[in-house]
Amino acid sequence: MTVDKFLGDNFVMIYELGGLVILLLVGAHISAKMKRRTFIAVLMLFVELFCYVAERWTQTFPSYSILRPLLTATLYSIYPAIIIVMMLIISTNMSRKRFVLILIPEMVCVPLFYTSQWTHIVFYYHLSNNYAGGLVPKLPYVLFIFYVIVFLVHNLIYLRFSSRIDRTIAFYISICPLAGAIGFMLLGIDKDYSTLFTSGMLLYFTYLYIHMAKKDPLTNLYNRQSYYQDIDMNSKYITGVVSIDMNDLKYLNDNFGHQAGDDALKTVAKIIRSNCGNNATVYRVGGDEFMIFYIRTSEIVICNDIKAMRDAMGKTEYVCAFGYEMTARAKSIQDAIRVSDQLMYDNKAEIKKVRNLNATTSRL
Repeated sequence: MTVDKFLGDNFVMIYELGGLVILLLVGAHISAKMKRRTFIAVLMLFVELFCYVAERWTQTFPSYSILRPLLTATLYSIYPAIIIVMMLIISTNMSRKRFVLILIPEMVCVPLFYTSQWTHIVFYYHLSNNYAGGLVPKLPYVLFIFYVIVFLVHNLIYLRFSSRIDRTIAFYISICPLAGAIGFMLLGIDKDYSTLFTSGMLLYFTYLYIHMAKKDPLTNLYNRQSYYQDIDMNSKYITGVVSIDMNDLKYLNDNFGHQAGDDALKTVAKIIRSNCGNNATVYRVGGDEFMIFYIRTSEIVICNDIKAMRDAMGKTEYVCAFGYEMTARAKSIQDAIRVSDQLMYDNKAEIKKVRNLNATTSRL
């Protein structure tokens, strides 16, 4: 293959990979671990492209060359490997045990791919350089589809606390290139999948960058900017609002240091997020202030969630005040927020009154 044909066939992919590298270099919201793993995925895509072009070149050989089965085995191995790395990009805190379990099918199949020329298990090439299927010729496709399913499950886990529209966007970006690759495989179309993967990775990385910019870096809840954006865009879908204020954050910061305050905020945020369903979006709107917007959720469900949060908070040393209002009873979303805030402040005053009463009683 000449240089001009190579560039003509792959210019879009090279351009997109270059753009992805630039985004990695300037991405302030992306962790160093995520950047490193994305760089690895980019490198693997370049390797895949090289192997695909080289394998196409070996097809022109008049007779069998050992280079061709090695390149074929590398291509069969690298597609699942790219998906595994993409899972690591999303799940930066994946446990070693889970990673090993995910890696087992790939580790079992890779030796089969590289020895197939002699064992005829998956494929082999005749001396005339013609391809022949082995005992399990569909194994590369089965392995690829398996990792596609695992990847989609990982996406669902990562985005389980995200808004419905975020989950829809992520699903669309993830499924389209994978569906295209599976379609080509099942139809037997000889196609390089690297461009599909590159486009999908670029879109997904851009989405993750935007998604993380909407998050509070300490608590991983949505930030104040997202809060105002959702009021403007989604107010007609919001059925209930919950206002939450954490008590004694200043006391913790002043007496035990800001690390103690940060730990408290992270614990409170985790309790809040863990005790409301997927129809709820949680925001950190101030230093110790949180807000929940419920979509198409009944009052009884919201009350049960608040009770669950109070019960969970009671098992810690932290105390929060709560208030809520249903938008159906309010004139507008802003009015519902105002009522919810006022009820929260009333609850805060009640907690302080009870605490002072208990302190007075204990002194007597």
